[in-house]
Amino acid sequence: MELERVSTGVPGLDEILSGGLIKGRPYLVAGGPGAGKTILCMHFLLDGLKKNEKGLYISLEENADHLRQDMAVFGWDLARLRIMDTMQDLGSEKWVLKTDKAVSRPEFTVINLVKVIEEKLKTYRPKRLVIDSITSVRMLYDKELNVRRELLSLMNFLTKVECTTLLTSESYMHNSEVQMEEFLASGVIKLHKIESKGERISAISVEKFRGSGFDRATRPMKITGEGMTVFPGESIFEPAQF
Repeated sequence: MELERVSTGVPGLDEILSGGLIKGRPYLVAGGPGAGKTILCMHFLLDGLKKNEKGLYISLEENADHLRQDMAVFGWDLARLRIMDTMQDLGSEKWVLKTDKAVSRPEFTVINLVKVIEEKLKTYRPKRLVIDSITSVRMLYDKELNVRRELLSLMNFLTKVECTTLLTSESYMHNSEVQMEEFLASGVIKLHKIESKGERISAISVEKFRGSGFDRATRPMKITGEGMTVFPGESIFEPAQF
């Protein structure tokens, strides 16, 4: 039985994924600051809108208005995209989740995040979901054991729902440790910035992709005024034909 695929919306990326993401599964997009994680996720959600598939973007770090302004440089209108973000409660100084309910602002915890997503699945019924970023989830807890328990709970929940999900995570070149979320996700896409001959090259690799074959090479990519493009036929050690 052939598994149903969902396009990432990024030119060239579906090709190295053997046709796209597998529908209904959670995937991790990892990379350092400015690597293009948010841009990739926006491609994914906007592709869904073109196919009349609702998308929900949960921003745990950036203000929704700022996010819309940042993405406008690519000519993207996010008016049809549902964005939920967080804010700091001035009374308690705790971070809370913004919801459609003006009176109730649940504290930002994994349990409350899951409850909000469940409510959105019932009322808004998105087919594509982005959580940016789960690095913020790690910062909620002092003990690694608690981090692992909460991330396991979140990933188990996302595996059971019918949404195809992208979760972003900050990764750094000096940290080679494999994070727990990489084991739990159905696939891991990594964005790189590689120094070569005095130039910084943007590249992408698929580190893991359950249930499917995939291109295991690291491929060059570029971010232009139109968004992200991946060059599946090129090597990072040879100039890509931009």
